Amino acid sequence: MNPPTPPRSHAPALIIFAKAPTPGRVKTRLTERLTEAEAARLYEAFLRDTLAQYAALAETRGAALRLYHAGPDWPAALAPEGASLHRQRSGGLGARMAAAFRETFAAGAGTALIAGTDCPTLPPAFLGEAFDTLQREAETVCIGPSTDGGYYLLGTRRPAERLFDDMSYSHSGVFDQTLARIAETGRTPVVLPEWYDVDRPADLHRLAADLSDRAAAARAPRTRRQIRTLAEQYPALRRPALRGAG
Repeated sequence: MNPPTPPRSHAPALIIFAKAPTPGRVKTRLTERLTEAEAARLYEAFLRDTLAQYAALAETRGAALRLYHAGPDWPAALAPEGASLHRQRSGGLGARMAAAFRETFAAGAGTALIAGTDCPTLPPAFLGEAFDTLQREAETVCIGPSTDGGYYLLGTRRPAERLFDDMSYSHSGVFDQTLARIAETGRTPVVLPEWYDVDRPADLHRLAADLSDRAAAARAPRTRRQIRTLAEQYPALRRPALRGAG
């Protein structure tokens, strides 16, 4: 593995929040349908696919890639090329994201996006659009809404503690509340296309359907293989393209 790419002053940065794929600690809502081991293997596929996409995007954009992990250690085999590794701070999700932005800007970033690892088929063009928008328009905050009422991406050109203060992230109004917070800071929200997290059993069906598309399958080959494996155990996940070559 190559050493982390040192940050350049005012260069963009891509912050990734992730968990190690430990059975029983990741994708627990999927265990309504899957075993804990199956859910963890699927999440590991999400990780490998999304981190590969993010690393490629960071290289293309000249961005620093900063992976913030929950827990004391991160598996070396899952560390993307050129990424710096950071342990998430204590506290709720809002406090942890605020700290990650604060540290990233303190390291010299001029633009920062934060994203997770729950959307393996997310088109990288959405992140590229956010970087381009923030480069053109300083007083904006980019936000990518997710179908569950939250968001899959947030991007800004300067720290914004107000976006995270006293926020709850366990309900379907997170996106709307965050839009209101953006307005309170005097900045303009730029809303990206909607996408979906894979958190619940019903999301597996959409994922399986999406992976029948060649472009989505190319973005998430490991996820596609795991869905094909799960489809042998859970026939409802079967799609003709998933049983084909590849």
